[in-house]
Amino acid sequence: MVNPLGRNIKSAIRIDNGAKIRIGNQVGMSCVVLWAKGQIDIGDNVMIGADVMILDSDMHSLNYMNRRDFRTDASDAKVLPITIGNDVFIGTRSIISKGTSIGDRSIVAAGSVVTKSIPADEIWGGNPALFLKKIQH
Repeated sequence: MVNPLGRNIKSAIRIDNGAKIRIGNQVGMSCVVLWAKGQIDIGDNVMIGADVMILDSDMHSLNYMNRRDFRTDASDAKVLPITIGNDVFIGTRSIISKGTSIGDRSIVAAGSVVTKSIPADEIWGGNPALFLKKIQH
């Protein structure tokens, strides 16, 4: 299936040495980037919109001298796990940053940058993503 929001770009999943990605059952993804240097855990019944990036690391050193050489560039990049709960919806073109978790049934609005953990049953959005409202069941 082609999603026009993803402009027919292929998804990319990169798992570095020793890293893990767990994807639950009934997970839908369109044109996403998953890059694990540590661990990314995605629950069941999750929808991940087009062009979403889920990155559990800074990917590059914060030290400019290390960045000058590709062999040391990622040597001290900070790595923290990401956990995405069950029944989560992540809107198109969002970025999920290292060390965050998204609670069950929560929604991330399109174009958001998640830098803090999101509790269950909440809607967050913006850059950086902020609490918008509780979800009533």
